Amino acid sequence: MTVNGHRWNLEHGGQRASVVQRGGALQSYSVNGVDVVDGFADDETPPAFNGAVLAPWPNRIPSGRWAWRGRHYQLPITEPATGSALHGLVSDVLWQLEAAESDAVTLSVPSEPSAGYPFQLRVTVTWSLSEDGLRCQLGALNTGAEPAPFGVATHPFFQLPDARVDDLELHLPAGQWLETDANLAPVALRRTSGTEFDFTEPRSLRGLRLDTAFTAVSPDFEATSRAVLSGHGSTLVIWAEADFTWWQVYTSDYFEPGSDRLRRSLAVEAMTCGPDAFNSGADLIVLDPGVAWSGGWGVQARLG
Repeated sequence: MTVNGHRWNLEHGGQRASVVQRGGALQSYSVNGVDVVDGFADDETPPAFNGAVLAPWPNRIPSGRWAWRGRHYQLPITEPATGSALHGLVSDVLWQLEAAESDAVTLSVPSEPSAGYPFQLRVTVTWSLSEDGLRCQLGALNTGAEPAPFGVATHPFFQLPDARVDDLELHLPAGQWLETDANLAPVALRRTSGTEFDFTEPRSLRGLRLDTAFTAVSPDFEATSRAVLSGHGSTLVIWAEADFTWWQVYTSDYFEPGSDRLRRSLAVEAMTCGPDAFNSGADLIVLDPGVAWSGGWGVQARLG
């Protein structure tokens, strides 16, 4: 067993994927021998939450402080540079196997009550391959005795053949972006129209530095929202179901100078809520005792 626990290898047609226990994470994904996910080695701790499930909240809670129904809580500060509680409680633990097939694997993990999050959940993820591409089906069940606030996302880094971030175009029809301060704490929602954050039409990412949340994304006729990456004749379509009302886009700028990972791939994260949702309440899912939630996102590759 490696630092990431057991690995499951999935296969369907020309697609290959690997999933590991740590964080229930997608370690790799390739189509016809071409890597479209920027992953990590078996003996390498994921350097930036690569492929991990982020629950029971995604993104940041500034200062780790939040309030819920008249009670105040303090979460551990897991990102000292910003003074934030980052990406939930289950991204760095080993998940448990529920089921495995040649083209799918289901893992689960309990989120046990703690001083900072005194609720009890079981979070699940199913990674699967089909003719429609890669799918990530996420779920949560409230196994406790009181209603639990909840949000979830996954943290994949996408890449296209012979292309780095500055070679990519992004199409994300979002009407709003979230302004943040120097510590990436929310300041205000702003309209994207006419700004550098307007990707309602495909735009180059060259020179743009983003670690930015977007919302008010126009759904398509299937009630899903989509982000499209293109470059050098190849395209990735990342789609998400209706409960994923936010998208985080990160241009890999915080790696050490000289690191080959610097601006090598683009994180595109479909989220059920935005940053600091435990305090704002915006798009927060509340699970009553015994109630389950499920939602999915996926990616389709068209390689040139």
